[in-house]
Amino acid sequence: MARGIIKRLLGGLRETAARLPYNRKSSNARKYSIKDAILSAFAVFYFQHPSLLNFQQDMHRKYKRDNLETLFEVRNIPCSDQMTNIVDGIASGGLSAAYEQAHQVAQEQGIIDWYRVLDGGVLTALDGTWIFSSENIHCKHCLSITKKDKTLYYHSLLAPAIVKPSSPVVLPLEPEFIRNEDGSEKQDCGRNAAKRYLEGKAGSLAGLKPTFLGDDLYACHSICAQILEMGMSFIFTCKDESRPWIAEQVKYARMEGLTRKGWNGRNHLEYRYARVNGIENRAEGERILVNYLSLQIWNEEKNEAVYTNSWITNKPATADTVVLLADCGRTRWKIENEYNNVLKCRGYNLEHNFGHGQENASDIYCLLNILAFLFHSIQDAVDEDYQKARKSFGRRDAFFWGLRYEICHHLHDDWSVFYLTVAGEDPDDEI
Repeated sequence: MARGIIKRLLGGLRETAARLPYNRKSSNARKYSIKDAILSAFAVFYFQHPSLLNFQQDMHRKYKRDNLETLFEVRNIPCSDQMTNIVDGIASGGLSAAYEQAHQVAQEQGIIDWYRVLDGGVLTALDGTWIFSSENIHCKHCLSITKKDKTLYYHSLLAPAIVKPSSPVVLPLEPEFIRNEDGSEKQDCGRNAAKRYLEGKAGSLAGLKPTFLGDDLYACHSICAQILEMGMSFIFTCKDESRPWIAEQVKYARMEGLTRKGWNGRNHLEYRYARVNGIENRAEGERILVNYLSLQIWNEEKNEAVYTNSWITNKPATADTVVLLADCGRTRWKIENEYNNVLKCRGYNLEHNFGHGQENASDIYCLLNILAFLFHSIQDAVDEDYQKARKSFGRRDAFFWGLRYEICHHLHDDWSVFYLTVAGEDPDDEI
């Protein structure tokens, strides 16, 4: 366990912001530094409080100081329009270093090692999701759908996250945006984003020894081959209707089965596994060999299947590994429940338009929002003071209410004191 983890995490974000080039020329914009704009926006997402900046400005008028100054080292608080104007000129990859440094902290604290479950590596789930949509607001990077003479503009991203079968907590990685670029005749898509992500992050991902999880979209030959060329692994959902050449081979293959009994607290279940190695995944004359496994869960009381799925992987599917491989493959759903659902429905409001801009503001706000989620995940795992504050509230929304109330109504200059006050403890007894 540790204390003050937030100071190191924020330090990485400040260092990243300080290195960003300033692309705004107006005198009004130049009154505020990029660091002030980035840290101010991040604080809004960290506390899930859209009016946070107004509260801090009121606090500054009253006390000549505010929590953005004392805790985040913000010198001048920009208004929403000024902040959007500044961050709009930041390249979408400009915050990569902040993500890398946050994961370095997670590595040093042993969090990454806790997620290692398969051959010494981590499971990295991939999933595409929308982050913004409007019929009126749009920019040149927006994707679009036209139906019945109406055009819906939207932003989307490929969301990667480290997951674990036994844990409801995911650890976000830096996302890859699915966006139109100048000179492109076709709209971007999730598959292309996955290829860019794998190519761009090959070096930083190597130490994780990732096994990528994903739905049937990623089970194509090109992505599987790219992952193998990187020396990494995959377990992708494989549907018969979209992979007929694989389904045909499986149909005539000699499958090996394994059955085990289980009890879920309500029903007796029978887990029926099947596997075969050396199946071809091919496209345009090229081929790679993959291994195929499936799982059917049979409810003995109802006499019906309650779950059926199948996957392809480069991991050997044997009698000793098929159960673990299936468990890992099923873990893909956590990125939908514990990532997308949390960010969209549990206070982070990922789909809200915080400021669209003309270039990159929408993407930068999204990156800061997910980075706030990552900071909370790391703190929840190892920070003693944060854990005490979190434990003092039963519900997640009540916990964030406690954080928001304290940051808006009382001046603090120490993070540990802040969290212990939220927890209802006397900081002088702890520090």
